[in-house]
Amino acid sequence: MDRPAGLTPDQQALAETVRGYCRTRCTEDIQRGLGARFPIGFWTGLADLGIFALAMPSEEGGAGEIVAASIELGRASAPGPVAATFFAAHALPEDRSGALVAGAELVSLGVPPLMPWAAVAEVFIEWAGDGAWLARRVGEVEPEDTLGNEPWGRVSVDRERLLDRVPAAADLFHLAVAGYAVGAGRRVLDTAVDHARSREQFGRSIGSFQAVAHPLVNAALELEASEKLAIVAARAVDTAPANGAGLAAAARLSASRAAMSAAFAAHQTLGAIGYTVEGPIGHVTQRIRQITLLTDADSGLGKRVLTAFSAER
Repeated sequence: MDRPAGLTPDQQALAETVRGYCRTRCTEDIQRGLGARFPIGFWTGLADLGIFALAMPSEEGGAGEIVAASIELGRASAPGPVAATFFAAHALPEDRSGALVAGAELVSLGVPPLMPWAAVAEVFIEWAGDGAWLARRVGEVEPEDTLGNEPWGRVSVDRERLLDRVPAAADLFHLAVAGYAVGAGRRVLDTAVDHARSREQFGRSIGSFQAVAHPLVNAALELEASEKLAIVAARAVDTAPANGAGLAAAARLSASRAAMSAAFAAHQTLGAIGYTVEGPIGHVTQRIRQITLLTDADSGLGKRVLTAFSAER
């Protein structure tokens, strides 16, 4: 593959901006979802950086920037319907997406009755296969507890409008999930590596034992490969959308698997402390698992990848 697989200088600058913002504004309580309400101040601050506007159809390119930003949001374990907002910003007409892009409203994207972020959302989009509809909530939302401490809910909706640009919006969604998963995976892996260096058993650091070191190295390689695939996929989405769909789906599948591998290796390294409520990685690995279960996680992605790459032969 002769395509470059690194972030551009502008994308690196964006990533550093998002990282700096999250370092100061994404507090421990926000990361762990411990507040009684959604941290709308943090969310609108992201919007003020222009993050969600990257997905607007009027913008040229943007997929690579979405990956760069999503990696840092994953690294920070930032809450919110990140990928869904990118989807909505691209698929909704501009007169309806403005409040979402500004961070003033939240979107729930999925297949009813159980929908992500439904308990705090003002905008509902039903997404099924290649079609998506702006929908109206019917009745109240029945909140559901989730592994990642996200406010999902059971809700009935009525379809109001069939949306355009759904395939392109889906590509951005998959890339955002891929980026977030890579960032979150890197965070737990970094924590595990630091622990392996400092924790001693039998008079030596546990990282010197192959049974500890090798899974961490394998996880690092998987994350590196997944990040490069996401970047390549983003460039394809920006420059050759017909070829980008399969790569975007592949990037999501690859990153989801790599992040789960990193989570498993990290828990094996940290042992019991990794599972405690106050531990350093439990809330992050729970969010990793949550994001791998988002809409369309299992239905159609593998087939899309197979179809895309079979067509290139």
